[in-house]
Amino acid sequence: MSSKRGLFSIGTWRPQLRASRLLLLGLAIIAVIAGLRLRERLAVPEVIPPPPLSVAAEQIVPRPFVVTARYSGSIEAERRATLSARLASTVKHRYVKEGDVVGQEQTLLRLDDTEQRQELLRLQATAERIRADLQYWQGQLKVDRSLFAKGTVSEQKLQESVRQVASLKAMLAENRQARATAETRLGYTNVVAPFPGVVQAVLVEEGETVNPGSPLLELVDTDTLKAVISAPQTDRQRLAPGLRVYLHLHQLAVERQGEIGRLYPALERRSRNLTFDVPIHHEEPAFLQAGMSVDAVVELQRFDAAITVPLQALQPRQGRDGVFVVRDGHAVWLPVRRGSMQGERVQLIEGVDAGELMIVTPHPGLEPGRAVKVAESEGRELE
Repeated sequence: MSSKRGLFSIGTWRPQLRASRLLLLGLAIIAVIAGLRLRERLAVPEVIPPPPLSVAAEQIVPRPFVVTARYSGSIEAERRATLSARLASTVKHRYVKEGDVVGQEQTLLRLDDTEQRQELLRLQATAERIRADLQYWQGQLKVDRSLFAKGTVSEQKLQESVRQVASLKAMLAENRQARATAETRLGYTNVVAPFPGVVQAVLVEEGETVNPGSPLLELVDTDTLKAVISAPQTDRQRLAPGLRVYLHLHQLAVERQGEIGRLYPALERRSRNLTFDVPIHHEEPAFLQAGMSVDAVVELQRFDAAITVPLQALQPRQGRDGVFVVRDGHAVWLPVRRGSMQGERVQLIEGVDAGELMIVTPHPGLEPGRAVKVAESEGRELE
């Protein structure tokens, strides 16, 4: 009976042992798998550098650099006059019309001078009467002095003759001044050109009544033309007499070269712009006319050899301007100081030297130390 119990115990234990071994084996396999996964997680991944960034670049070479500014204006006459009536009268004759070329002191228009001539005749007649009276009293004064010396006339009588002579001399001087004024007013009836030029406008007709200050005609001196140019007042510090100017005449498709003559002292009332002019010499072709519109390109600065870069090449960092250059196949950022600007190019006055290969591609992935490859315009890569 005891032998049966022992056999039963051994038969019961063997299945339990087999299950335990399987459990341990499973745990070992799980541990190995977990260890492998942990090892993968703790392993440092291999760093693969990014591929070189393809960029465009240009060689920094000093070259002439001109800074200009463009403005607009019009052709005007240096001398332009509106001739007005200087007395009340009537237009008697008109000798010119619009567009006529006239010389200095040429008669352009004549006013009725009847009243002025009559006044001059009256004053001349008065002068003759005064001279006759003066001649009489001068003779009488001579006689009275002789008689007074002999004691035959009183001193009162002598003084009366003296007063008469003095009074007549004063009247004659006054008449002389009145006649000079009358002759001047007579001259006002003959309207002449104060300078040679072209009649711009005739503003009155024959028979028309005019008063002092009434405009009669406009005269323009075409030998002293100038370009009058308007510019923002903020450009005052950049403009100065003597700067070279290129004038572009729209109507004629021609260009004239000159220089700033003067800056006007006051700003324009409406626009608050400043004004400068460019004289046009009289030997210029006669087809230039006052009133033509004109563009003026002012040469503000000229550099014989300047380092300039495209505006897009500037790559600001930490509040400073800078550019990327290529050195040993990598991008290097250099801080720079900019100068003048013209169009899409900026002058660099500090930070880079001639001969550097400057990156002009504004790529967002461009960083200091980044490997780059430079593509020429033909598509070939530069090492």
